[in-house]
Amino acid sequence: MLPATLVNKVSNLWLGLNLRAKLSVCLVGMTVIPLLLTTLITGYNGEKALARLVIDHNWNAALHTADDVDRVFYSKMNMLHLAAATAEIKSMIPAKQLPLLKQMTEQDEDIVIIVVADTDGNLVTRSDARMSEPRTNYSDRNYFQTMKATGQTVISESIISKITGVPGIVIAEPIRGNQQEIVGAMLITVELNALIEHINQTKIGQTGNIFLVNQYGQIIMHSDETVIVENPDVSGWVPVKAVLEKQTGWIAYEVNGEKKLAAYSYIPNAGWGLVAEQPLKEALEYVTHVKRTGFTMSVVGALLASMIGIMVAGKMAKRITNIEAVTGQLAAGNLDASIRITAEDEIGRLGRAFNSMAAQLKASSAELRDSEERYRSLVENTNVGVYRKSGEGNSCIEYANPALARMLGYSSVEDLLKTCAEVHFFDAEGFAQLAKAVEQQGTVKDQEIVLRKKDGTCLWGSVTAAKHFDEKRDLYWIDSIVEDITERKMAEESLRQAHAELERKVQERTQELQLLNETLYQISVQDGLTEIANRRYFDEFLGREWQRAKREQQPVALIMLDVDWFKRYNDTYGHVAGDQCLQKIAEVLQSMAKRPADLAARYGGEEFALILPNTNAAGAEELGNQILEAVRKLGIINETSAAGAVVTVSLGIATCIPSENEGPHKLIRTADQALYHAKEAGRNQLAIADSGMDDKAL
Repeated sequence: MLPATLVNKVSNLWLGLNLRAKLSVCLVGMTVIPLLLTTLITGYNGEKALARLVIDHNWNAALHTADDVDRVFYSKMNMLHLAAATAEIKSMIPAKQLPLLKQMTEQDEDIVIIVVADTDGNLVTRSDARMSEPRTNYSDRNYFQTMKATGQTVISESIISKITGVPGIVIAEPIRGNQQEIVGAMLITVELNALIEHINQTKIGQTGNIFLVNQYGQIIMHSDETVIVENPDVSGWVPVKAVLEKQTGWIAYEVNGEKKLAAYSYIPNAGWGLVAEQPLKEALEYVTHVKRTGFTMSVVGALLASMIGIMVAGKMAKRITNIEAVTGQLAAGNLDASIRITAEDEIGRLGRAFNSMAAQLKASSAELRDSEERYRSLVENTNVGVYRKSGEGNSCIEYANPALARMLGYSSVEDLLKTCAEVHFFDAEGFAQLAKAVEQQGTVKDQEIVLRKKDGTCLWGSVTAAKHFDEKRDLYWIDSIVEDITERKMAEESLRQAHAELERKVQERTQELQLLNETLYQISVQDGLTEIANRRYFDEFLGREWQRAKREQQPVALIMLDVDWFKRYNDTYGHVAGDQCLQKIAEVLQSMAKRPADLAARYGGEEFALILPNTNAAGAEELGNQILEAVRKLGIINETSAAGAVVTVSLGIATCIPSENEGPHKLIRTADQALYHAKEAGRNQLAIADSGMDDKAL
C-alpha cells in the first residue's frame, strides 16, 4: 500500500488543479492507459500465439518425418521376421533359401543384399548367390553379437555399403529351429538414400536441420551432410537424451553457445530418435518484428490521443465555467439569468435544460398543486387497490381507493374504512409475516398473499408495501398497493399440471427409446447368420478383458477355430448347407462358453473365436479337445474333406498374462499362427502357443 503522506500529497495536488487541468488528466489517462494496456496484453498474447505456431510447425514436421521412418523400418522388420519363420530359411540349406532371398531383394528396391549366416557367423547363403572363399564371417560384428546374445531383432549403426558405396544399415534377425533354439541369422543390408532424401526435403526455417540418432546417441542421418563424420556422438544434447528415453516433445536448449528450439520424436520400431532443430533467434524473428512494430504504433497512438485529449478538455472546461457563473446568478435570486447556447452537444443541451428549469421555477407552486391533483385522480381511478394504515399492528385502514373496495366486495370505500386491515387476510400468520417484513426491511415488493373478501371467499393478491416516517420520525404509516392475481395463479396451476403431464409422457418416451437403443445395440453386436457375437463385439470384448486381465495379472486364453475344407463343402453341398453347417458349429461353441465371462464369436467367414478369461493353457487345451470331439459328433457328412468323412475343425490356442508393452492384437496373431500350424499339420487337431505369447513357439 502507498504511504499515507504520499496519498495526502497527491490528493492535495489534485484538489488544487482547475477544471481544465483535471479534464486534461482524465481524458489523457482514459485514452493513453487503456491503449498502452491493450497493446501490452495484445502483444504478449500475440507473441505467445506466434511462438506457439513456430513450435507446432517444427513439432508436426518432426512427428510426420518420424512416422515415415518408423513405417519404413516396420515394413522391413516385419518382412524379415516372417521370412525367418519360413521352413525354407529355417532349413539352413542354401538351395532352399536362395529363391526366397532373391524374391525379397527384388520386391524392395532399398534392400542391397540379404545374407544368411550360421550361429558361428559363417556365411551360408547370399541373395546374389556370390560365395567367396574363404567365406565371410560376421561373428565380429556388433549387431551379430547383440542379436545372438539377446535373441532379438537388432539394427546396426549407420554404415557405408561396400557394394553401392551409399549410407545404409544392417538389420539382424535370429533364425530359430523347431525347439526355438537359434540356428542362424538373417542379415539384411538396407540403403538409406530414400530416407536421407526425405529428410533433406523437410525444411525447418532457413537454417534449421533434421537429424536421426541411433540408440547410442550417434547421428546417422543429417539434412546437412557435412555434419556426419564417423557417426558423431551427440548423446549429451538435451533433445537427444529425451528421445533416448523414448520421449516425444519440444524444448529450447543451448548447444555450442547457440540457443536452439528443437522438436523431437522417438521411433519405436528402430529404437532411434528424430530431432528437428532451429536457431531460437531465427524461429522468433517474426515474433520480435511484430512486437516491435506494435509497440511503436502504440507510442504514436498514445501521443496523438494525449494531444487530442488536452484540446478537448480546454474547450469543455470553458463552457462549463460559463454554466457555473450563470448558476451563481440564479442562486442569488436572479430568475431571469440564462445561458447562451453555442452548440447542440451534451453541454449545449445542459445549458438549454438549465434555461428551461429557470423559466419553470416561477410556476413551480401551481405545478405542484396540479401534480397532487393528478396523483389523486390516478389513485382513485386505477384498477389496482391502494390503501394506507398507521404503523400499529391492528390499526384500521385510514385511506383506500374504490378499486380496493370493489376487490374485497364492499359497496363503498366508507364501509371498508370501518374495518381493520388484519380481517382481510385469510389467516393471521400471513398478516403477521407481512407486517414483520415491512417493519424490518422498510419495504416489501410483490409478496403473494391470500385475502378474504366480505362474503368470506378468497382471492390471491400481490402486495407492495412501504413504510414512511413523519418529519420528526416519531410516527410512521404504511402505504400499500394490492393487485388481484387470482387468474394468474389459476393459470400457473393449470400450467403446472400440464408440465407434470408432459414430464410423465417424456419419461415414458425416454423408457421406450432406451429399450429401442438396447435392441439396436444387441443387433449391432450379433452375427446375423449364427446369432453369436460378431467381429465388432469380439474386438470390443477382447479389449475390455485384456485391460482387466492386465490390471489383475490374470491369464487370458484365445481359441481361433477354422472349419476344415469349408470351401469344398460349400461348393459341393451348396451355400444353404454351408450356412447350416456354420450355425451348428456356432451352437457347439456357444455351449462351450459356459461361464458368464466367456465369449463365442464369429471372427469372419468359416472362422470362429472363443475368449476365455482367467484360463491357463491346460484349461484352454482341455476345452479345445472338447470342441474337436463335439464338432465330430455333429456328424455333418463331408466327402470332400481330406481330414475325415465328416466336417471337422482346426484350432489354434494362445494364452498369456498381459503386460504393459503388449496389446490384444499380439494374442490374436499368436493364436492365428497356432491355427496355421494345426492346419499345416493335417487339420482336425489343435496347436498351442506357449505362455510367452511367441507366435513361433508352438
